[in-house]
Amino acid sequence: MEFTRHFGLLALSMLAILALYGRTADACMCMPSHPQTHYCSADYVVQLRVLRKSNTIEPGKTIYKVHIKRTYKATPEARRMLRDGRLSTPNDDAMCGIQLDTGKVYIIAGRMPQLNVCAYYKEYTKMTISERHGFSGAYGLACTCNISTCFGRQCLRHRETAEGCKWSPFGKCERDYSSCVPHHIHTRNGDIQRCRWRRTQLYKKCLSYP
Repeated sequence: MEFTRHFGLLALSMLAILALYGRTADACMCMPSHPQTHYCSADYVVQLRVLRKSNTIEPGKTIYKVHIKRTYKATPEARRMLRDGRLSTPNDDAMCGIQLDTGKVYIIAGRMPQLNVCAYYKEYTKMTISERHGFSGAYGLACTCNISTCFGRQCLRHRETAEGCKWSPFGKCERDYSSCVPHHIHTRNGDIQRCRWRRTQLYKKCLSYP
């Protein structure tokens, strides 16, 4: 019942956004994604400090001047963009813009050419140890396993397959403390590779006290 209630609230929220912004909101509708999915699909993943922001450099955009503390991954095009130490986002929430706080350190997994609400952005001090470990390299080693977003109890019955793992947007234990990783099973016919949620101590503890 609790899951059903949360799912209903999520659906109502999406409908409210569409009703408020009309077609403009289409670009802002993002399927909830696990942090590992954000990492694997991003053009760049960085740890940065926001130095200042400006709404006057480019019309309709907020430009963040940032100091890149660490680059976890980046395409050649993204590396060229990051050299300038600037990230842009629409300055209107209705156009999918995001808000970052000056002086704070974030992990950002973004796509070219500009940031929007579909990107991953989280203040570093608010991340779990497992999330930090994932973005520093663990997620990258597991990109062969896909994480599919799943709604409803029935679709979560078979949560782990050879290709990936299923994840509910309300699955905070998987989001905060685990990743979907390749796992080799020894059988009489040889090794079989499956993907499964990594059983860290923090993950098992979270499952015990949901």
